[in-house]
Amino acid sequence: MVVSEEEPLLALLKVSLELEGLRVIEAAGAAAAISMIRKEQPNLIMLDIAVPEKNGVQALRKLAATDESGIPVIMLASEGGREELAREVALGARGHITKPFDAGQMVRTVKAALGMLRR
Repeated sequence: MVVSEEEPLLALLKVSLELEGLRVIEAAGAAAAISMIRKEQPNLIMLDIAVPEKNGVQALRKLAATDESGIPVIMLASEGGREELAREVALGARGHITKPFDAGQMVRTVKAALGMLRR
């Protein structure tokens, strides 16, 4: 599941991941994503810090308090300071991708979080 209000970002994530054979569910905001999670049961959530209704950290905090807290989350942000990264990890994020990003590296980060990379 990818969660962002930026349509070009959603399109890039969707195309890049679908080319790798992954099914992508899109959500335009945190509230939509949280309501879709139980129904869709995603294997991973890519959550933009700048999502509408709540910021991504608030959405991550709400997700961590649900039954679906075991779903790996990768945060997307324009900046990634150490304090912000530490806060995201403390809330359960498995990774952080700084925008703009290399699509190939993003795919590798997703596959690593899903346990799909061979070592």
